[in-house]
Amino acid sequence: MTSALTHLVTQENRHTYQRELREMHVQRKRLFVDQLGWPIEHCGELEADAFDTDTALYLLHFDVAGRLLASARLLRTDQPHLLDTVFSHLCLDPVPHGEHIWEATRFCPSPEIQDSRSRRVLLGEIIAGILEAGLLFGMTHVTFVASGALKPLALASGWTVTTLGPAQRYQRDRVTACIASIDALGLRRVRERHNLVAPLLRYSQARVAA
Repeated sequence: MTSALTHLVTQENRHTYQRELREMHVQRKRLFVDQLGWPIEHCGELEADAFDTDTALYLLHFDVAGRLLASARLLRTDQPHLLDTVFSHLCLDPVPHGEHIWEATRFCPSPEIQDSRSRRVLLGEIIAGILEAGLLFGMTHVTFVASGALKPLALASGWTVTTLGPAQRYQRDRVTACIASIDALGLRRVRERHNLVAPLLRYSQARVAA
């Protein structure tokens, strides 16, 4: 069970989440650049890239006190995205793309949360949020690139996941391109696997307090 909530941030309601989005970019820089040493663009204390556009969707996962616990980004695949511009070599066949296929990127647990169990819980809750958002927006699949640590957790979370090619070396890790189905059965299995008894996603064009 969880008392946390995942807020869906879109182009329409983004103006009401400026403080929270800034905190997301701060956490991304602390995790990906400072802790993991990724050679990615950043500016000062913020990490943002060319794919943080107006059409990106963000999942911001808060606790009951309004603290940002984790975040993730969803990108349209009928526009440039990471898998087709940076990681296309991970796919044995052409990179899946289309109006109903989105890409999940930048899963970022708060850098303050270090224990693996808590991070597994957050991943399950973010995956549930992705499925809920996907069903809301008419998605059929999401693609993602999984690190060596993330891959077994994502595969065991309850949704239907297929790898798009073998794991390959990237920096100090081995990464794998994956595609997951967005459907009600997958959402039910993820909820059962992670003891989630109610929807997590909150979405409104007007701000709902975290």
